[in-house]
Amino acid sequence: TTTVVLAYINWRGLALVGKMSILICVVAMSPFVILVVVGSFKVDPSRWWILPDADVDNTLAAMDDDIAGGLLPNFSPAGVLWRPFLNNLFWNLNSFDSAGCLVAELNSTASFVRSMMMGVLLVVLGYFFPLLIAIGSLDSEQADWNDGYMAVITTEVVGPWLGAWTVFAAGISNIGLFQAELSTDAFQLMGMADRGYLPEIFSRRSKHGTPTYGLFLGTVVIVAMGVSDIDRLIEMLNFNYGIALLLEYAAFFKLRVSRPSLERPYRIPLSTLGCALFFFPTIVSTVFVMSLATYATYYFSLVACIIGYLLYAARRRNKQGRFFDSMGNNRNNDFVRVADELSFHDEGIETVEETEGVTNEN
Repeated sequence: TTTVVLAYINWRGLALVGKMSILICVVAMSPFVILVVVGSFKVDPSRWWILPDADVDNTLAAMDDDIAGGLLPNFSPAGVLWRPFLNNLFWNLNSFDSAGCLVAELNSTASFVRSMMMGVLLVVLGYFFPLLIAIGSLDSEQADWNDGYMAVITTEVVGPWLGAWTVFAAGISNIGLFQAELSTDAFQLMGMADRGYLPEIFSRRSKHGTPTYGLFLGTVVIVAMGVSDIDRLIEMLNFNYGIALLLEYAAFFKLRVSRPSLERPYRIPLSTLGCALFFFPTIVSTVFVMSLATYATYYFSLVACIIGYLLYAARRRNKQGRFFDSMGNNRNNDFVRVADELSFHDEGIETVEETEGVTNEN
């Protein structure tokens, strides 16, 4: 019932979701701001350098197939279970590029880059400082850090009222995560349908401007996956997201080399070699996290990639038919216009100059 209600709110439009998300952000972040302010006076910096001393052998032996197994063996230097730790860390800090699925709804992209940079900074700080204060202000063992422990910390450091507020904030933040995920997934499906990579039914908008069938499919998938194990879901998400990131990086460098003069809404102020050095740590980290996956995740991702390739092949064969017809929505947006130019150029449909002429005529 909750999922259906939240999906209905999403269907009512991005303006409502945006206002709701701002309110949720304020409520969800406020207890951690209070923790940082009050807890900073109780911090003992020596606690930051204490390594875990828990015996992880029994934990490793008890791991089920959702976490154990894969190309790399389980490893736990310094008492840390690195496979679940890195998977959870990667999961908590990824999906920034999902905002690109909504950029076509903007009248101008001028503020988009600034907002993304501020968002990345705020998210990193929102994790770093609360954890820094939590570790430094309270004596705790590694085994204490399980679900809900931040509420215990805020209770001990500030008071029971903040502990209750933290639990409420954690619950309401899940609503914000749900809304953001459902919106970006639905608009991504609509964008793919607009470009002809999915059936045109996904490009149809409701009277509120939202992709009805994309929201419906996303809701069905969320309900179906809601009974799955969270560790397996995180690992599968990380692996497939890693593939997407590597493809994005490859496309970035290909365009840097093959289309250096292409008009871009934003250009990274570095040379191609500078960009390569800048992206190198990220690419290595992404590949390493992907290597931590279990065999079940590899099989799942292989099937997903095969399905994706079949859809792409079907689009190539049926691009003149109605099933994969391009609806031509949102062509005035800078990002969409550039993507259209590249698509037409690469597929030999039209030259860049001809496409710009058609756009200007429209």
